[in-house]
Amino acid sequence: MWGFGEGMALLGLLRAGTALGRPRWIDAVADFALPTLHGDPGPADHLIAVDVLAELHRLRPAIDIDSAVARFVRAVWHGESPTPTHRPDLPDLCDTVWVDCMHTDGPGLALAGLPDAATAAIMLARARLQDLTGLFSHGYSITTRRANGVHWGRGQGWALHGLIGARDRDGVQSLLNALSAVELDGQWRTIVDSPHAPIEHSVSALVASGIYRALRTGIVDASWRALADRAMHSALQALDGNGGLPVSSATPAGPPAVYLDRTTGIYPWGQGPLLLALLDRENL
Repeated sequence: MWGFGEGMALLGLLRAGTALGRPRWIDAVADFALPTLHGDPGPADHLIAVDVLAELHRLRPAIDIDSAVARFVRAVWHGESPTPTHRPDLPDLCDTVWVDCMHTDGPGLALAGLPDAATAAIMLARARLQDLTGLFSHGYSITTRRANGVHWGRGQGWALHGLIGARDRDGVQSLLNALSAVELDGQWRTIVDSPHAPIEHSVSALVASGIYRALRTGIVDASWRALADRAMHSALQALDGNGGLPVSSATPAGPPAVYLDRTTGIYPWGQGPLLLALLDRENL
């Protein structure tokens, strides 16, 4: 089953394997992904990383990804509109929308050849989750039609990558302006606008990788390079002795207290964005 953040880590391995001439890394990603390609539809299909599968198919053309991509599309797009929520099978989460899904929904639909659907998905997410500050709430209830109002740090990174992948230039500019207003020399807090929240290193990795990608693809202008460089420097300074970036554990949407005492560890949602940032910085 696919999970949050795995896609960026696997895409980083594919790209690093190509750049550094390490085919065994590409083979490792293929071994990981192959069992997921032809299964029955499941409740986590919205997390299928279409960008990983597209790159894997490019590198290994014999790998058939069509069935998995079709499952992803069915999970996030219903008829002529985005699916209301992604986990209707879970009683306690069936009415919840997460900012996390922005980094897969819009970009995945775009890569699946549905650019209008990608735009619709991104615009709906912005309407539900982005407020007047330009920042994004972590969660939204379709029952109460209210967001939880918590500007989760990693969530801003997920939103940034979703906006970039769907090529929403206005959305990218708005979010980067908002993130700049709460930046702490290349760092951000677990709740980016709360002075009581701890520093969250995954935000630095996500911002750096997002901006470098946006620079490489022409979505933002060169004036944002300095912010990306500060974020990259901060993330590299935070590495442990083995190349691990300590970041907070998986975080459910909730009240502010939920975000303030997370355990930390080495997770795909830290390693992946940092690896992609390093690769994209080399290609600028």
